[in-house]
Amino acid sequence: MPTLAHPVTYLDSLTTDVRTGKIYQLKDLFKENSPYRDRINKLIEIQIKERDIPLLNSYTGIRPNQKYYIADKALIIYFDMYQITPGYDGFPMFPIGSYQLQDIIEDTSPLGILLPD
Repeated sequence: MPTLAHPVTYLDSLTTDVRTGKIYQLKDLFKENSPYRDRINKLIEIQIKERDIPLLNSYTGIRPNQKYYIADKALIIYFDMYQITPGYDGFPMFPIGSYQLQDIIEDTSPLGILLPD
């Protein structure tokens, strides 16, 4: 049996409607054909610069199946260990206030439901 030099750590999340069983991908939180990826990428790039986050390579942006979760009226985008940063940085997480994306959020999505009328 192989021995690993570092513990294997895994983080995942799932956004679901418990009434219907619908599982929401990141794109489902936003209006159809909205530039959500461009907007999120710009906000993450700002955080990388402001927080002086070390990168393994240049930041290339989020993926269509990007990991995320919703907490306290914020969208939290996160990456696996070693995906964009060195391992000592853990799981890089980027909280984005829902108000920063309010104009492109789908009203009936889990993120849209959290926004006040």
